[in-house]
Amino acid sequence: MKKGIIIQTFFLTTLLFIVSCTKNEEVQPIAKPTAPTNIVATPGDGQATIQFAAPLNAASANIIGYTVTSVPGNITASGIKSPITVIGLTNGTSYQFKVVAVNSRGIGEESVSSNAVVPISAAAMNKVCSVMSISRYNNGAKSDYALTVFYDFVNRPTRMVMYDSLRKIKEYEASFVYQSDAIVIDQQQSFKIDPNTQQIRSYTTKENLSNSNSDTYLYTYTYNDSGYLIVKNQFINGSSKPIYTTNYNYDNNNLLIGCTMVLSSTNKKVLESTITYETTRIIKSFIYTFPDGFESFKFSPIFNYGKKMKYPVKTMVTKIYDPNNNSVLDTWTSSYGSYTFTPENYVSQGVQSGDLQQGFGFFYGRIGFTYLCQ
Repeated sequence: MKKGIIIQTFFLTTLLFIVSCTKNEEVQPIAKPTAPTNIVATPGDGQATIQFAAPLNAASANIIGYTVTSVPGNITASGIKSPITVIGLTNGTSYQFKVVAVNSRGIGEESVSSNAVVPISAAAMNKVCSVMSISRYNNGAKSDYALTVFYDFVNRPTRMVMYDSLRKIKEYEASFVYQSDAIVIDQQQSFKIDPNTQQIRSYTTKENLSNSNSDTYLYTYTYNDSGYLIVKNQFINGSSKPIYTTNYNYDNNNLLIGCTMVLSSTNKKVLESTITYETTRIIKSFIYTFPDGFESFKFSPIFNYGKKMKYPVKTMVTKIYDPNNNSVLDTWTSSYGSYTFTPENYVSQGVQSGDLQQGFGFFYGRIGFTYLCQ
């Protein structure tokens, strides 16, 4: 009898141990996926390609696929990983996209919206456009100030005219003569260019173009290996060392986020700017956004000062300093927006509010752009 009791007790103890272990090793339920991140859309012809990062809980969620949905239209596409291409979009319509991950529990959390993109036809996508005119419309429908550019048969600027309609005067006019490594305007104004990249390497001019005896200014431009302008130096009357130096600052996405101009001899600040961009839409080359472009703003819409930004500018704040005591003499604060776009995805109109950015002089008030496309 005792033997049977011992055997029964051992059996029950073993069973309880097995049950206990089974409970402790019970498989936890799979959670629904959290939202995918870093949603970036790139337009194509009637389509868009969406790149994204997996949800933070991807390792434990056993994800089996992803679904992308367009807004507007609710057009969907699915795949097992990034990127995913959504087809059936209408060219010329602006779209954003959201992404969800799917597992055995169902559909996970929805991502935030991507940047806005506009699909365009292959023919329009392959067109290269150059600025033909920039016009301010701050007094009704009629332009009150305009830059007009003329091109030759190989799409090089040959002449430019700046006209003030309010005062009815031609403010500036120049014709361009091309040499192998130079662009000549006249005896007082000329550019040196890189024959391979066509980037502007230097610009020589006078402090006062109507006075040949005024100071001679030489500006030199240095670019990094990626093709972006990083340093500008200003020399006066043949000085061996620069009088002013500007350093341009870029983020990890090659966006110009600011610049600092200093007195080269003391490294004391003269100007400091910060810039932000409207990142909801990738565009084709916009005008340069150099806050210190006092000498170049009228030429930068048509000549090559390095790679341009892929987003339109949103804000610009520039502080002017007294280099003797580092005090702020003035601050210019500007906002930009209300953009419209051409079928080729170039900016056709924008609106600036706030202070005039004197180094970014063309973009003031309501601005319209027209292009020569080839």
